[in-house]
Amino acid sequence: VDPDTGHVQVLRVISVNDVGRAINPQQVEGQIEGAIAQSVGWTTQENFVQQDGRVLTDQFSTYLIPTVVDVAEVGSVILEFPDPQGPLGARGMAEMPFIPTAPAIVAAVHDATGVWFDEIPLTPERVWRGLREHS
Repeated sequence: VDPDTGHVQVLRVISVNDVGRAINPQQVEGQIEGAIAQSVGWTTQENFVQQDGRVLTDQFSTYLIPTVVDVAEVGSVILEFPDPQGPLGARGMAEMPFIPTAPAIVAAVHDATGVWFDEIPLTPERVWRGLREHS
């Protein structure tokens, strides 16, 4: 967290997932990496703004999504405990890595700054304002 600008940069995410049985481990890792990239973007950049029923962030220049320089390094840990109800012991896991990432980032920002944020995305403006109000 840059205290002068409010910019939050996520450097590394370790994601541990029980996938049941990893039928294709490389594909599972790809799903994890994609979900983490999407969740980091959602948590730090993707600011959907509307006013009077109109979308104001309807261009890539106004609705920011992660680029290759924004994506954190992802460490994937795949746990395999076969699911007796899943096909071949597998379980659906497309959303699993996405869901806990936002609260983990918010907790990391709190750990770094002492400030809790209850709204995302953690845009530089929002973080900068929160840091100023807290000091």
